[in-house]
Amino acid sequence: MKIMIVSLMLLGTAGVGGPALVGGGGDDAPPVQERPEPQVVRNSADADALYEMVKQARAALRETRTLAGLSAYPAGPQVGRPASRERREVRGEHGGRTGGEEGGAYLAKMTRQDELFANGARLVLQFNPNTQVFAGSVTNTTANPLSQVRVEIHLDNGTELGPTKRVDVGPGQTIPVELGTFGEEFSSWISHPEAGIERGHGAGSEEDGEGHGGGEGRGEHGGREGGGEARGDGVRPQDAAYRPLYNQLRILRGEMHAFEAELKTRSR
Repeated sequence: MKIMIVSLMLLGTAGVGGPALVGGGGDDAPPVQERPEPQVVRNSADADALYEMVKQARAALRETRTLAGLSAYPAGPQVGRPASRERREVRGEHGGRTGGEEGGAYLAKMTRQDELFANGARLVLQFNPNTQVFAGSVTNTTANPLSQVRVEIHLDNGTELGPTKRVDVGPGQTIPVELGTFGEEFSSWISHPEAGIERGHGAGSEEDGEGHGGGEGRGEHGGREGGGEARGDGVRPQDAAYRPLYNQLRILRGEMHAFEAELKTRSR
C-alpha cells in the first residue's frame, strides 16, 4: 500500500510538474489574459508545492521501510577522513564574492568534508553510496543571521548539483543538507555554501548569473558544467525555481533504489 502511495505521488509530481520543468504549457486551453503575478512568482509557488509533495513521498517511503522490518533510513557510510584544506578569501567567479566558491582542490569521492568558509558557514558533507546522496549540515558560526543559505556541489564529470532550497540560518543554528547524485558517475567533487543575494545572481534564484554567461558555461571549477548535466537521470531544469525540487527527486530515486537493494539482499 505504501509503495502504491509513493508511486502515485511520483506520477502526480511528474504529471503536474512536467511542463513546468521543461518549459511546456497547456495544449488546448485558451490564453488567460488576467495574470497579474510575474511568471517567476508562479513558477516558484508551483515548485514549492511540488517540493513538499516529494518530501511527503520520502516520508511515506521511510514508513514503508519500517513496515518492511528495516530501519527508517538506509545505512550510511563509515565516517571518512575529513578534508584538511582551508578556504581562502579570494575573488569569486561572479565578481567580488567571498566565502562561496573560492576555489580549492576537489575531494576524493568518499572524503568527508568539514570546512569553515569565509562567510561563517561551516559545511559538513559525506557521500552515501547506498542512496547516492551527499548528506550533512550547514552551521552558522557567526553572531548574525545568514540569509538565503544554499549549497551546491560540482562533480568532476562536469555536473553541478543543487542548489538546495534557500533557508535563513540563525546564529549558531545548524540545518540539514542533502544533494542527490542518482545516475551520476564521478570520482571527486567540490562543494560550497552561499548566503544572501550575490552579484550575478537573481533575487530568488541562482539561475540568472549561471545560465547566461555565468558559472555553468565557463566551468569555473574545471568541469564541463553545461554539458555534463545531460547525463545521469535527466537534464537539470533551466528554471532555477525547480532545482531544489529536482534535487529532492534525485534523492527520492536514490532512496528507492537503496530500499529495493535491501529487500533483494534480505530475500536471498
